[in-house]
Amino acid sequence: MLVKPRGQRQISALGQAGPPHAARRLPGGSGIMIAVISWSGRPWWVVGPTAGMLLGLVDSVVNHVPVVLGEGGTARAERGGWSQAAEFASLILDAGWAWAATAVLVGWLVSRHAGPASGMLRGALAGGLTLVFATAAYYGADLLFDGGEWWSTTTRFWLIGSVLLGPPLGVTGALIRLPGLTGAVAALVVPAGAALQMAVLPPPPDSRMAEPVRWSVWGAAVVVTVLVARAVHNRSAVVPSAHPSQSPLGG
Repeated sequence: MLVKPRGQRQISALGQAGPPHAARRLPGGSGIMIAVISWSGRPWWVVGPTAGMLLGLVDSVVNHVPVVLGEGGTARAERGGWSQAAEFASLILDAGWAWAATAVLVGWLVSRHAGPASGMLRGALAGGLTLVFATAAYYGADLLFDGGEWWSTTTRFWLIGSVLLGPPLGVTGALIRLPGLTGAVAALVVPAGAALQMAVLPPPPDSRMAEPVRWSVWGAAVVVTVLVARAVHNRSAVVPSAHPSQSPLGG
């Protein structure tokens, strides 16, 4: 009877047959590379494109709900209930902070089960893919609704912006998993950015949903900030008692 060597299971391709992080035990730099390619046997690299496509498609669809309902020519404040609900979602999804938050969330998701270095690399790649696919899906859906040209100056502008801004946002998501002050600051990037945008670039005043959106975003930003502060406080209270030699914000 043939017996499969145990070592062969540990170095199986892409970690599909072996332990989730067996690749990290390989000599040299190949361990990090294989850890980046595999995510406990699951293709982590599809998370960014999937989230990006969903964001772009949903954003474009809710923008066109009034047109589909025949209220495209009606003043925003006079539209019906379904159009107002779509307006609320549209004012959130159209905001830059929401797209940034998606890239940060994806970076946080794909960095799970990864070390700091490989987690940040995953986050950078996934963050860039998220915004690139979101932009492509958004303008692709707009093309189906409105016609026109997909490869326009506006599309190229936002694709370039996605390539430049997506990776650092994805890295920010990966940094949230780090203990101490670094993770806390990274976790506050999205709520701070959302609150700032609502103050500097508020929703258009002719929309009945402008004020509800502003107060909703501000409220969510405050809640997240309080939760992050409580997490930092709880950790600073627990760590010294367990390890008196460590600083309160140490990992």
